[in-house]
This record gives sequence, structure tokens and C-alpha cells, in this order.
Amino acid sequence: MTGAGLVELKRHAHEIPACPGLGRRIQKYSGQKPLVISRDELDWLVAVLDAVLHDPKGYPCVQYDPWKLEYAPRTDERCVICQRLYDRLNSESERLYEISRKRWIKLKKREKTRERRKAEKDKADVSMSRIQAVFRKRRCPAFPAKVSWGYNIYHEGQAVSRIRPRDNWWEVLWWSHRDKWESIGDLGGVIFETVEEAAQYVLDDPMGIFW
Repeated sequence: MTGAGLVELKRHAHEIPACPGLGRRIQKYSGQKPLVISRDELDWLVAVLDAVLHDPKGYPCVQYDPWKLEYAPRTDERCVICQRLYDRLNSESERLYEISRKRWIKLKKREKTRERRKAEKDKADVSMSRIQAVFRKRRCPAFPAKVSWGYNIYHEGQAVSRIRPRDNWWEVLWWSHRDKWESIGDLGGVIFETVEEAAQYVLDDPMGIFW
């Protein structure tokens, strides 16, 4: 930043209470190197210039040594230059805001994904414990194992059945003659309200297709 734009910036960027030291840095700035400021400092500069450009008395032309204040019309070249400076800084502020917003959205999506996966894992652990409790109560040596979105029931090293969540219910599957897990029957499968009922059905094996 150099030339008339820097002059107008120095004219209005003196003491900004929320950004200690910023005014002094700007007053000492010669324009030979990039002016490094923080995101908050940029936003405050934009706010200061916005207030200056919307002063109802006109464009305030401040002189500090000696002190003098006069108001120029909006068509004054200094006001036009300040407006260009404001547009430039405001555009950069909006660009950084958009980057921050996208990063925030991405971060929130990651947090929600982690929370969802943790909830699914916790739910899976609870469901497996409930299935195991049914088998222990019947002293059955079979055991469940989490596989994908359900639980395979293993006995003597072979999967004999599968229990999987289906909406708000639990469905029991069997290993069909087509060598894959399929629903039982032709009426939409065998569905239970709780995972304990599904595990009990596997143990009872009323159709003789599991054991």
C-alpha cells in the first residue's frame, strides 16, 4: 500500500482502543514492505473507514500537527481515494471471512461425523452386550461379532445367523442356499422390536435353519 491510499489510511488510523499499537505501526509504515496485520485489526480498520465514509457532516479531513479538522464533500478526491481503500480492505475482510466460514463448516462436519461414529460404536457395544447376555443366560456357546452394520452369530467357527438393525427394529437373517445372507420368509423378513428378542429367536430356531 503506497501513495494517496496510504495517506488516507494514516489520516484516520490513529488510536484504535481495541488494537493497541496498530495506529503507531501504520503511522510509521512507509509502504516499502507489505503491511502485516491480524484479522481483527483488518476488521477494525474496515469499521473505522466505514464510520468515516458515513459521517453525516461529510468526509472528515483530519490534520494532526497542527490539529485541524475540516469536512470535505463526498466528491472530494480524498474521499474517493478513501472509498477505494475501504472497498479494497472490505473485500479482503470478506474473503478471509468466507475462508474462515468454510473451515468452520468443515470442522463442524468432522465433529458431527466423529460424534455419529462414536454414538454408533457405543450403540454397537451395547447391542453386542445385550446379545451376549441372552446367550449366557441360555448357556449357549455361540457368540456375536460386529460385522459391517450388523452382528454375525458364530458357532463352532461358522456363522449361523445374522442380526442387523432395520430402521427402529431388528431383523434376523439366515445363510441361504444362494450362499448369502437373506431375509427369512417371503413376507418381508423376521422383525423384532428389541435385539434381545432377535437373539432369542436365533436360539429357539423355530424353523430349524440356524443350528
